[in-house]
Amino acid sequence: MTSEEPRGAGLPAMIAIGLLAGFLSGLLGVGGGIVLVPLMVAVLRYDQHTAHATSLAAIFFIALAGAVTFAVSGEVDLPLAVSLGVGGVLGSTLGARLMKQASVRTLQLAFTVLLTAAGLRMVIGGAPVPVGDNRASWVTWVIGALIGFAAGFSSGLAGIGGGVIMVPAMVILLGTSQHTAQGTSLLAILVTSLAGTRVNLKNGLVKLRPAVVIGIAGAVAAPLGALAALAIANDQLARWFGLFLLFMAARSFRRILWGPKGAVAED
Repeated sequence: MTSEEPRGAGLPAMIAIGLLAGFLSGLLGVGGGIVLVPLMVAVLRYDQHTAHATSLAAIFFIALAGAVTFAVSGEVDLPLAVSLGVGGVLGSTLGARLMKQASVRTLQLAFTVLLTAAGLRMVIGGAPVPVGDNRASWVTWVIGALIGFAAGFSSGLAGIGGGVIMVPAMVILLGTSQHTAQGTSLLAILVTSLAGTRVNLKNGLVKLRPAVVIGIAGAVAAPLGALAALAIANDQLARWFGLFLLFMAARSFRRILWGPKGAVAED
């Protein structure tokens, strides 16, 4: 585990990053890595591997606070969350193991692709499967496990909690309502975050103090984001944030093409 902190990685910056990531996590039902990773690289000057791993550790605290808020409002499907979590454990463990072997440019490209896909889905939207169809419960659990595996793999490989995959997949493939998909996603993210972080800790990639500080700050803001999601028209919020994701993806892609070789932190 790395203990040395780069210059400029002060406590106020960590808290601010955590608050922003936590609010957006609760608002959209994602882990927060879509905000944490680029900000850890740009502000805290972490290399790409460390940012991915530290982000995944911080996500545990953030997702826990958001999931509790949605659960209190009855917007969590516990059986579905369990199936997502089972698939997520396998996927995140595999992804975390592959992350150490992947090049920085590969990680940046994977992160950019995920941002683009999530952004387009939020902006374009789409007609969901009718809620409450006649699908057998075991089929739902199998589909949930497959969704969890895909989300967990991206979580372990790219430091993203997996919500950007799980939420739209639950809405489109399973007909889950948007609020329930977000609450269920956050609960499942707890499991994938733990599984991926366990591997990352063994590989010495996690900065533990920043992960705890950012995670606790995010846990304070996540319930506020969740309450906003429950109170405001979610489709409109999702489209605006989708535009933000596309902006971040374009910025990341520009750095891949024209930035210096190596980590973005060297900019």
